[in-house]
Amino acid sequence: MGLLGGVRSLVPQSASQGARGIGRIAWSGVRGLVRAAAPSVCPTCDAPLPAELATQQDPRCPACDHPLLPRRVAGLWRRAAAGLLDAAVLLLTAGSLNLLLLAWLDPPPLLGDARGLAALLAALELDPGPVLRRIAPTLAMAALYLGLFWSITGQTLGHRLLRLRVVDPWGRPPRPWRAALRVVGHGLGLGLGAMGWLWVAFDREKRGLHDHLARTYVVRDP
Repeated sequence: MGLLGGVRSLVPQSASQGARGIGRIAWSGVRGLVRAAAPSVCPTCDAPLPAELATQQDPRCPACDHPLLPRRVAGLWRRAAAGLLDAAVLLLTAGSLNLLLLAWLDPPPLLGDARGLAALLAALELDPGPVLRRIAPTLAMAALYLGLFWSITGQTLGHRLLRLRVVDPWGRPPRPWRAALRVVGHGLGLGLGAMGWLWVAFDREKRGLHDHLARTYVVRDP
């Protein structure tokens, strides 16, 4: 089923709705998670959908008459809160394991003998290569954590606590290749000064760079 509307979304109805919404609905397609005041397109025929359809009792595409189901879309702040929860989980688990590994390998200090302000200035001049090598285990475990949870249930622990779900264009948890592409998109978004993440605040479909690359959407569970 597809979606429309920031507070409410329209999705094509191709199966009966389960007791808990997204996770138990067989969707035929998801297109156009947009703000309630902005238009979207039909996931079946790509015809423009007026936002007021989300308020109708039996919404259908004006062009192809495909039935649509209202859904809610997740905004920036709720998604950011879920991300912080996941970051805390990864810091306590992957971060701790990374520190233990570094303690065992005992590599030379990146900043040498620098202290205080000198250490801060030296940190600003660091080559990112050695830094990335030091934190590579954490990055690898974070990618595995995100990719597995997204592809299995569509929800990380942070998403589950805040009742969010990542879905593909058919309303299902993303397939492994799509989840992997979304992980890569997260890295690219961070590399662009986090603009790939912040784009959620400006995008009419509330999607970041990673969502556009992987063709995913973040919706709110009922």
